[in-house]
Amino acid sequence: MPRAMIAVSLLAAGWLAFGPGPRAAAQDTSPSPHAAARDTIPPPPAVPPLPEPATSTPSRDRVTSTLRYVPEDRDRFEFGAGPVKGFFDILGSVAYRRWMGQGPVFEQSVMLELTGSAKDQLTEGAVGVYLFMRPSFTYRDSWKIRPLIEFGPAAHIVVQVASLEGLSRTLYKSQVYVKTHGYAGFETSISSRVGFLFRGRVSIPSHRPFDYAQAAIFLR
Repeated sequence: MPRAMIAVSLLAAGWLAFGPGPRAAAQDTSPSPHAAARDTIPPPPAVPPLPEPATSTPSRDRVTSTLRYVPEDRDRFEFGAGPVKGFFDILGSVAYRRWMGQGPVFEQSVMLELTGSAKDQLTEGAVGVYLFMRPSFTYRDSWKIRPLIEFGPAAHIVVQVASLEGLSRTLYKSQVYVKTHGYAGFETSISSRVGFLFRGRVSIPSHRPFDYAQAAIFLR
């Protein structure tokens, strides 16, 4: 009996010393429902970067030019004649006029004019270059008869030829001068190519207040 008790005691002691210890609570390695749900939700789509604002460039179809006024008679020839005050009774003229541009107040044009007159033994010819300014509010292109008011400086070269009677000699005299001229009158168009103008001229400085009147036909 004692031997049996001793054997049982030894077996119990061995079991306690070398047997498995108390079972620890098993760690639950299975994913939780929340973690599983979190793992199954797809990530939100990536937001593409906003495009940089394009610089404003004019379209090829966009009209970028501005309306530019061009008159009907951009250039024209004038053939005229008229009475003058002074030694000569009448003069003839041939002129070429070129339109230069339209400003906010004035229309500008340039004119090259050749004039000639003769009386008795004296003949005079002149070349003049004019710069005219015409107030744009004094007329409209649609008017059949348009007022003509313009002014501006001019440079002249005058040559006089005198034949001395009985001496068979010819004398020449030339002069260059600059004046400011003012013109007043009216013009009318009878077609798209032909028109008439009537005007008078005042020159400064001049000892004559009204140095000639002129009627002319102009061809465009």
